[in-house]
Amino acid sequence: MRTHLAAVAAVAALGGALTGYLAAPSPGGADARRAASSLAAGPRHLALNMPAGDRAKAAGLGYDLFDVDPDEDEIASLPKGAKAMLWVGNTTCGDFEIADTGAFAETVERLADDPRVYGWYLSDEPNPKECPGIAAKIRERADIVHERAPGQKAFASLTDWEMSPLRPSETHLDLIGVDPYPCRVDGDGCDLGVIDRMVRQADAAGFPRRMIVPVFQTFGQTCADGEKTWRMPRPAQLRAMLDRWDRHAPSPAFDVSYSWAARTRGPAPPSPTTPNCKPS
Repeated sequence: MRTHLAAVAAVAALGGALTGYLAAPSPGGADARRAASSLAAGPRHLALNMPAGDRAKAAGLGYDLFDVDPDEDEIASLPKGAKAMLWVGNTTCGDFEIADTGAFAETVERLADDPRVYGWYLSDEPNPKECPGIAAKIRERADIVHERAPGQKAFASLTDWEMSPLRPSETHLDLIGVDPYPCRVDGDGCDLGVIDRMVRQADAAGFPRRMIVPVFQTFGQTCADGEKTWRMPRPAQLRAMLDRWDRHAPSPAFDVSYSWAARTRGPAPPSPTTPNCKPS
């Protein structure tokens, strides 16, 4: 996977337009074409929280997996060759997008034969300590996916909360995102050790490496209102982050570039009135 991750780093290094919070090279440039060619050759690449109007530009960079609602028209509108990761989940201990499991089963059955559906995003950073029943709720939905849409994937993204209650035997997930974000506003460096620690945490919880999907930090809060915790990685820091991930998960099913955009489950986009910031 090293070649493909290096291409993602090249994208950030070019310092072109900011789309949402995702750095992109100037349209049509030679570097963009090389990045797209290299990205397309490896695992799939999920651009998370990408606004619909920016998907074509992201596809030009090699991204070919997008989180969308379970809607036929939205799936059909994806760029050519792209697939859908259907957002139907909850965040931490919140409500699921489709709370009723019967309605969820009907939705899965309706889209079971759609070749453009890659999988189902069942939960974002579930916290089993705060919501002890969350593993059973994820398992119920993962079993529905396996029963009614065999071949489509049951996916959840985990953070550094306790993972053992969410182990494969308890959740029946196919793939998990692991989302350490090393670059914070309280220093110029990036603590790559957080990647090592969270991967070890997933190991200890019983997740085989083949289940792990790397989640890359491609966002910062320089332009955000309110509390600021993370900052955008610099090009060399992003390359180092990708290299570190390459040691842990050299052949993932896909990888994730996490950027914040104007979505109901994430923070607001940057304010254009903030000094030295441009509207996204």
